[in-house]
Amino acid sequence: MAEAATRHATAQGRNLPSPSSDRPHLQRSDSPRTRLFHRSRSRDSNKPIPPPILVYHESARSIVFRDHLKRASSNDGIERRGGGSNGHGGILNGRSAQQQQQQNQSAEQASGIVQKAVSDGDIHIHDHERALSQELTDLATVFLPNAGADLPFLEKNKVQIKGFQPHIVPLDKLELGQNDVYQPLLDQDQQDETTSESWTEAEKEAVHLLRTQRAAVKTIKDSDWTDFLMRFRSTRKAKSSKYPNAHDDIAPHENFPFNSFVTSTTLLPPDGRKMRCYGSLLHYCTGVLFALPDFDAATNEETEDEAVKRTETWSWPSGYSAKTEFNIDGRGQLINGRKEALVSLEKLREYNNDYLHKQDYVVAGRIIKGGLTTVPYNEVYLRVGGLGRIVNGRDVATGRECSRSFDYGVGLPAALFVRSASYGHLISLFRTRARLLHLLGEKHIKNIPLLLITSEHGVRVITEPMQREIFKKSAQSLNPFQNPVIAHNTTMDNSSGSGLKTKLEELIELDETIRTTLTPEECARLAGGFGATDDSVAHVLKDALLFDKASKDKDVTSDSHRLQDVVNEGLSAAVRAGDYHTSRQLLILYTLVASEGEKMDERTPHALQDEAHSKNKSKKADKQSALGSEAVMLQKQSSSLSSFSDTSSDMPATAPPPPPLDTDRLRSATNSDGLLAVLGAAQVLKAMKDGSAQKRAAESIFAIEEWIEHGEQSMAFRLASWRDQRAAQGDLRIATQNDS
Repeated sequence: MAEAATRHATAQGRNLPSPSSDRPHLQRSDSPRTRLFHRSRSRDSNKPIPPPILVYHESARSIVFRDHLKRASSNDGIERRGGGSNGHGGILNGRSAQQQQQQNQSAEQASGIVQKAVSDGDIHIHDHERALSQELTDLATVFLPNAGADLPFLEKNKVQIKGFQPHIVPLDKLELGQNDVYQPLLDQDQQDETTSESWTEAEKEAVHLLRTQRAAVKTIKDSDWTDFLMRFRSTRKAKSSKYPNAHDDIAPHENFPFNSFVTSTTLLPPDGRKMRCYGSLLHYCTGVLFALPDFDAATNEETEDEAVKRTETWSWPSGYSAKTEFNIDGRGQLINGRKEALVSLEKLREYNNDYLHKQDYVVAGRIIKGGLTTVPYNEVYLRVGGLGRIVNGRDVATGRECSRSFDYGVGLPAALFVRSASYGHLISLFRTRARLLHLLGEKHIKNIPLLLITSEHGVRVITEPMQREIFKKSAQSLNPFQNPVIAHNTTMDNSSGSGLKTKLEELIELDETIRTTLTPEECARLAGGFGATDDSVAHVLKDALLFDKASKDKDVTSDSHRLQDVVNEGLSAAVRAGDYHTSRQLLILYTLVASEGEKMDERTPHALQDEAHSKNKSKKADKQSALGSEAVMLQKQSSSLSSFSDTSSDMPATAPPPPPLDTDRLRSATNSDGLLAVLGAAQVLKAMKDGSAQKRAAESIFAIEEWIEHGEQSMAFRLASWRDQRAAQGDLRIATQNDS
């Protein structure tokens, strides 16, 4: 019984459906008072007993095994309860009248224990205790053998279990799904980079490069982003040390902070129209844009064609499958006819113009009469990396003037792009940007342009106001979802290191601009449903806490509970997304912020007001925004967050539990072990806060004492209890020896 009470504390939220059967089932409390009346199925039955199903709910003494009555009622046991022709009225065959009479007396005694304790004043019964005593009385009545047979036994003696939810009831679906399109992005007027005042300099340059065919794009498979981004950080060993070639990696050196390597890209027609990119839209929904070197005749002694030939920057026309990974030998030379199919970059641009303006044009060396709706991609074998991200000839991180080249690389991506305007792909684009910020550094990637490139609509700029609008729409109406590539590797029971690392890297940064545009509840929904960095979530929760404190200072009778409301919104979004890690993150941060609030109560209102005005003034120039997330998501113990680094040293060793959260609806909306563990932890914190945990501990102690009292009087009771415990806990991770 003690183990049952301990098990209950960590699984408050689990509700399991009853097993399907044509015969109605009855819930029976696994209480010592009723254990005496529980008997196994008839000895002469060889049918296998179905495994017991454990149902958790609010009382530690109400752990129910739903197959008990089925065991007792096998082989016409129900009919024999009212008395049979053989003269025996017991549940099991061959039971004597004396045994039957003893059972009746025990049942009556069990039903009267609680009533006697109340009448003697030993127990002060509150509402939940009164419901429990009624449940025990009903259970004792149910298992009396002289229950009338005039009505169906199960219908006459139903037991209602408080808090039991027989079926999972998911939360209502929201209006939008992953495949719905953000239409304002497609309806955006086609603007010129010289006339659009809302664009940044980086956005103007990216659009200009696409329209003048001075940029190459590369789509990357959703599961390959980590390997691709790490190429900028780590140098790969050359395939042949005897024959170094122009395509080997160039390690970082001097003014080149990143590794330089060669990869396949595509040179799109003007505006990115007419030509499709590499890969299917399902698996290659996002990509990067690289700016090509600028060969100005006035400043360059070498032409583009000369530089291409010298550096072996190869290119093939549309429709030709170069397959460079299979058609370059150990000395870095093309084989299998790939060298004969090469064309110049200028020739590719000529072909691209023909695709847009001519009816008949050449694709894969053949003239296509009437043209194609969408032209296959071409291929440019381009050296990327080396330099950082460059805007208008200057490194965005250092401000140093620099120029791209085919020799040492064209630098980091000048922009990121997505291939469709669906919400699923747009969220993937935001997560990809977060990964670049994490792996390549915020000073290099911050404010990188985000584009939409389609063969039908060309290029569209996803401006910062439009990004905030997408976030707001997603928080209000979009059903949240995890990254499908890593969702199966980030559950509570199956969490691979690489999956958790990717999840950490793609946490979205909710900066001050987003937090001021969205409400705290909307920010919490984004954090719970799609994932946000710890610093972002901590700021949102702390703002809600300050609001509650300010409301209380203005009106002592105010009952503001925005902090709990914000956390509940985040947990609801996590349940919708089925995301164990974001729900765990929210609960941990909520506890830390609430603990910080306890210390704020000691400060003056003037000090709180000053803190509210100055909380965002000081920031590090190049902070690791996901540092706190690593502590919360990857480690098994909580760590100090950067938001509380100044105050964590004097934080009390034992902080009081946070204000209680209402998770009843959420616990009945999911069957995820991870989510139920988090929601159960929230329920335990609630029980610690309102004092019910102490009552349940006393209740468990009383139950153990009762078990000991019955066990000392009956060896049969101890054996039956051991048998039932083994049957119930055989597939559970409880500290019970298999052969004990």
